[in-house]
Amino acid sequence: MSTRSSSTLPTISEQPPHQDHPRSHPSQHKGLAGLLLLALCVFNVVDVEYSSGPAGGGGRRSLLSTLYLSGPSTLLPWAQHHLVDVEERPDPDAETALFWHIPKSGGTTAKRLYQCMGRTLAHRVGADPRYGHDRESEVVVFEPHDGKDWKVVNVDTTIKAGINRAKKLGLVQSHTTDLIFTMEPQYAGQELYDENNRGRFLALFRHPVDRALSMFFYLQTATWERTYRPEWANMTVMEWATLPNAEEDYMVHKLVGKSFGDAVDETDLIIAKELVRQRFIVGLMGEMNESIRRFNVVLGVDEGSDRSQQCMTEFGLVDDPGQEEEVGAEGEEGGRKLQGKQLRATDKKNSNKHPKFEEGSPEFEAVASRNKLDMLLYQYIESLFEAQKGIIDSYLGVEEPEPESEPTVEVDAESEAETEAEPQAEPQAEPQAELAILPPASAAESLPTRETTVSSHLVDISDPIQGRDVETPFFFHIPKSGGTTLQRLYWCMGATIANEVGTNPKFGIDHGEGDELVAFNPWKNNPGKVVNVDVSTWSGIREAKKRRFLTRAGQPRVDFVSTPEFHFASARLFSSAHKARMFALFRHPIEREVSKFYYLQKATWEPTYNARWARMSLEQWAGRSRGETNFMVRSLVGKSMKDELTADDLDAAKELVSSKFVVGLMARFEESVHRFNLLLGVDEGDPVNQKCIADFSTSQGDAHEDRNADAIVEKNNWNSYSHPKAEKGSDAWQSLAKIHSLDMQLYRHVVQQFAAQRKLFQPLPEATE
Repeated sequence: MSTRSSSTLPTISEQPPHQDHPRSHPSQHKGLAGLLLLALCVFNVVDVEYSSGPAGGGGRRSLLSTLYLSGPSTLLPWAQHHLVDVEERPDPDAETALFWHIPKSGGTTAKRLYQCMGRTLAHRVGADPRYGHDRESEVVVFEPHDGKDWKVVNVDTTIKAGINRAKKLGLVQSHTTDLIFTMEPQYAGQELYDENNRGRFLALFRHPVDRALSMFFYLQTATWERTYRPEWANMTVMEWATLPNAEEDYMVHKLVGKSFGDAVDETDLIIAKELVRQRFIVGLMGEMNESIRRFNVVLGVDEGSDRSQQCMTEFGLVDDPGQEEEVGAEGEEGGRKLQGKQLRATDKKNSNKHPKFEEGSPEFEAVASRNKLDMLLYQYIESLFEAQKGIIDSYLGVEEPEPESEPTVEVDAESEAETEAEPQAEPQAEPQAELAILPPASAAESLPTRETTVSSHLVDISDPIQGRDVETPFFFHIPKSGGTTLQRLYWCMGATIANEVGTNPKFGIDHGEGDELVAFNPWKNNPGKVVNVDVSTWSGIREAKKRRFLTRAGQPRVDFVSTPEFHFASARLFSSAHKARMFALFRHPIEREVSKFYYLQKATWEPTYNARWARMSLEQWAGRSRGETNFMVRSLVGKSMKDELTADDLDAAKELVSSKFVVGLMARFEESVHRFNLLLGVDEGDPVNQKCIADFSTSQGDAHEDRNADAIVEKNNWNSYSHPKAEKGSDAWQSLAKIHSLDMQLYRHVVQQFAAQRKLFQPLPEATE
């Protein structure tokens, strides 16, 4: 990127404190749990008898079920203190995920999917003696197969002996593992985790009869399995169902930690239900696509990346763009080919075709009668699967069942006019703004800033620009606000940007923990470069921090970092020794929300795509909160969509903008780019830079805001498109203004700051018609 000489403009060139979770000692809960179990057992007798009918659908609801769903917790102490509650927003830095692999329930497919995605897993393979790490005295992460980009740790967490070894080595405490697989959920939860290193539990569940029958037919032929049963080979289902079966009520046994020789009863069912309700992200094998989507949300998987898309397509979890044409062209033959392709993505040895038995058949009822508690548990899990959708979507801010209660502001025509148009008389610039771009050693006195971890990691706007060894520009990328267009503009100039592109597997650049940080050019005929990190997600930021991104000696020069994860990136990638110099493009909150609505009606490739929105009108959608309320204020103060916002949060967000940000407006794109160019040291006299600026903005100046927006759409048509607008004063406009009232107030403040900061920059030449 062509820049001004350093003599003209100075070159622009950890972890937050651990928060303990206060909890009482486990022994204080034992007596309470016992009393609750005794009380609930009185009611459980009416719920034990297995009732025919579709699982979870239309059947009776017993007295116990009603009391249970609204009653007191019977969660056991280890689960209370070692596991994350379902309603807690995922935090990869504070939790390690565990997948309970229930045999013949889709667990092998899930394992191979996350291997395909390059996740580091703990399961049986890691302790295989063939790889030579099974006797190491410390946790080792390694690739078991050369040329295949997936890793395991050197422990077998599927069995109790392996769990004991993993505990001794400090597997969870090492924070080396993305996902632990086990067949012993109770034992693993109790032994591997502690109050400071908690677990997030996931599982795929299958109807108990289907699972048992699949296991029966599988073990008739699976000679490679330790549990192979040759004596079953010539049995009928009815003959097998009358035999003593060591794995009756498999799920309840495993959840409460009882051996199969011990009987389970109504008390155990209560414990199992409560454990699943409060501590498991539940998936259903019959709803595999939706289940994996939810797991991906919790695990921080970027479903939009090429690698994730390729893996999920290979495993039949998303629609392959070529599938419809293939089936349409070849009819049944095409369908069989697609089905075969999906089967090949799974483990052939672990899959087996076998007869199916309908509910009500003698075979079905015989197996069901041997698994009464599992049948009841599965019916309950089906109801949890429906109930958890809103919780999982709330992690992304897609949908909230109830509108949030937040401070509101009445929005009238006069106040909206003030928001849309800049003040005719520009306000006095605040002291810190006047010195934002002054050279080093300029004396300055700034307003006090909040002493928070994030704030201390950001350069004050009054501080002189320094070298990349002590600060790096940071673009807060607010979605649907022109940020993607801005990045493409600077790539056109040859800038090096750290965002999410650098770890795209199609470019073939290694980005593991031990790999060097490199800048490379991913596209032909484009001088722009990226760094092999992904700072767009929590997991990517965490990995970048491990690789000492921005602090490692000799790493490539980065023109700026770009991510929507302002708070998380500020806290983890930057520090008081190496700070971020902030800049951002802001957009009117209602225009941004309307753009997001129309975009997510069509963007099936996005993890936040919502099929229900595709059937809504703008008026219907805008009628109530859809989860992502006041995005800008929340992002700036670091509050999740479930947290209540206050007037203090709005004040804190305003102060951050005033003291830390060079602000731009999407509605004033050309002038905003001019300011960012001065901040980044871009030489606007360079012919290449001039062409890029002209290509990615209008030739009519910022007075033509509609044309400016149209140009952004045209230059970034894969991420933007023309759509209807909410008319000012309409029902949709007024409803959105109330829902996002804090963002509305913040945007007014941003507009005022934009005007106040104008005197810091040489103005653009006035455009003529």
